[in-house]
Amino acid sequence: MIRKGFKKLVRFFSSLQLAVITLLLLSILICIGTIVESRYDATAAKVFVYGSVWMNLTMGMLVISLIAVIASRWPWQKKHAAFIFAHIGVIMIIVGAVITQRKGIDGTIRLLPGEKNSAVTVSETELILYRSKDGANYDIVHSEPVEFLKNPIKSDRPFLIKTKDAEIEIAESVPYALPKQNVQNSLIAQSGAGLRFQMTNNRIQTIEWLVQRNVFEKINYDMGPVLLSMGGLWDRNLRRHEIRLVPKEKGAQYAFYRENEKDPAIKGDIAEGEKVTTPWMGLEFRMLRYFPKAEVKWDLEKLDHPTPQSVAALKVRQGGYENWLFLNDYLKIFTDKHVYLLSYRNRQVDLGFPLELKEFRKSQYPGSTKAMAYESSVSYGDGKEVLISMNEPLQHEGFSIYQAGFDQLPNSSQFVSILSVNKDPGRVLKYLGSLIMSIGILLLFYFRKQYSRK
Repeated sequence: MIRKGFKKLVRFFSSLQLAVITLLLLSILICIGTIVESRYDATAAKVFVYGSVWMNLTMGMLVISLIAVIASRWPWQKKHAAFIFAHIGVIMIIVGAVITQRKGIDGTIRLLPGEKNSAVTVSETELILYRSKDGANYDIVHSEPVEFLKNPIKSDRPFLIKTKDAEIEIAESVPYALPKQNVQNSLIAQSGAGLRFQMTNNRIQTIEWLVQRNVFEKINYDMGPVLLSMGGLWDRNLRRHEIRLVPKEKGAQYAFYRENEKDPAIKGDIAEGEKVTTPWMGLEFRMLRYFPKAEVKWDLEKLDHPTPQSVAALKVRQGGYENWLFLNDYLKIFTDKHVYLLSYRNRQVDLGFPLELKEFRKSQYPGSTKAMAYESSVSYGDGKEVLISMNEPLQHEGFSIYQAGFDQLPNSSQFVSILSVNKDPGRVLKYLGSLIMSIGILLLFYFRKQYSRK
């Protein structure tokens, strides 16, 4: 009875009708995934389609069907070898892909020249809440992975994080938004200063804000030949022209430094509306707006699809205050006893060994500024140095590290090297499965030729 029931079950799962339905479902899901990826991005396609329950069920059904087809030919004969090898190969490829999806790493790492980094940024996101009594030393009090793209937050169902002296409410999540900065006066005692400046000469026209998130923070703005800094601890960089600003109650104290000189060329005080001419390049520095206590508020334009400038955002409320928190940024929250720092970021995975960018090189097409090729000289492990280019990755400890791209820092000639980091633990199974499937296809032609002769 049990044997008959097993045969009936095998016959059902190995049926042509079930195979057609399974392959049809798989084709539909792949089509939907392609449309979602072209309309949105690869992350949305992974969340909604390729990593969905429907895709997992369909792939599971395909594997069961393939196993049932192999079992239905028992007892096996020599002529069955071709399709058995082919089916086993497909099963191994699917299993290898699942292992890679569950255990693999696919992310990026960004390196500045001379910087060491071992943190790989992946697409998954997380919320981390830090707490401090003095605003300097922070401890993690809450951490959890989140997926607000698939499970968006609505105003009637907020996301709550509770601590001993604070209840932080995330009232809304926006997957694609264009932020617009709005700096205003702050009533919070711990807030830092905000200064809007203008730098002009016959070739340069720059208007920007410098805003401290707290009174101890140092803010830099790199204009290439000139570095502006306000607040915080400061060391003189002799290789740059520098403008050093120290916030005061009704303005700022300034000091202008020439390249290769330790002492300021000129110094003094500047208030809102006043201007000072630099002792180099004929630049005019003007203070347009000043707040001794400032905070940044954001206005959002919500989008229905991503753009190169869009970013995910969360609306955060606590103690009567409301502000937006953006992906890979943080928000400081003050209570009577503690300072909290709420971070919303892409999850970071430790590479296990540091990478240090020694040099980044970029070549251009003749007569244009378009990059023709770019490469990074990187040291890793125990000081070994290697050249990573677009077609020559670094293979180390199971990782494949490729040259994916580069960014140029705003108002600077310095480049950031972007490396793609991939770890594929299912690769061996996928390669072996491909080989076995190929053997099965060759055997199919071999046996067909033998039978045609007979």
